[in-house]
Amino acid sequence: MEFSYADILDMLSIKHNVTKDKVVAFRGRLQHFQRLGFPAGANTGKGHMVAYSWRELFLIGLALDCLEIGSTPDRSVNEIVKFEDVFLSAVARVARGGQADDGGEFACFLIVELSNLMSLKAENDWSQTVKLLSHSDLMEILSSEGLDAHRSPYALIDLRQFLAGILNASFETLDGSKTKIISDLKNWASQQPDVD
Repeated sequence: MEFSYADILDMLSIKHNVTKDKVVAFRGRLQHFQRLGFPAGANTGKGHMVAYSWRELFLIGLALDCLEIGSTPDRSVNEIVKFEDVFLSAVARVARGGQADDGGEFACFLIVELSNLMSLKAENDWSQTVKLLSHSDLMEILSSEGLDAHRSPYALIDLRQFLAGILNASFETLDGSKTKIISDLKNWASQQPDVD
């Protein structure tokens, strides 16, 4: 399945509850990502039509989620390109049904530090690790004893909710049945390598 720029704009506008009178400003956010060359391979230059795939939709969707939680476009893009493969692999696992290959718990919570003050810290204090956490891992962090492995400020993104938001928006936007859209997503997911 391929998406046009208008499809991407419509789906992500719906996902983020952008009002009709603010769509032009929202489009400006997407254009800023394009000027940054993000996502790689999707910026063909002015006047050229681009066919977007699930990959680009998910990457742009994650970048917008990062903006929602207070990151800048530049910071979001700089971090996302570092863990793109891990992120896409995790989204693909969620799309395939969210089961761990070994029968254990599935890691579906993305934890990432997007601090705008990072560049002001000593480089050895930079916490640039992006990890996927299972429900148990998350409960350990949030327990009264707390796990000190992940210090604030960090963001948690539930990839199940992320994917559900994009899918619901695609059902409202795209031509074709829900069954066809889900089938195409599962086909994309089955072709993604598992990356940890």
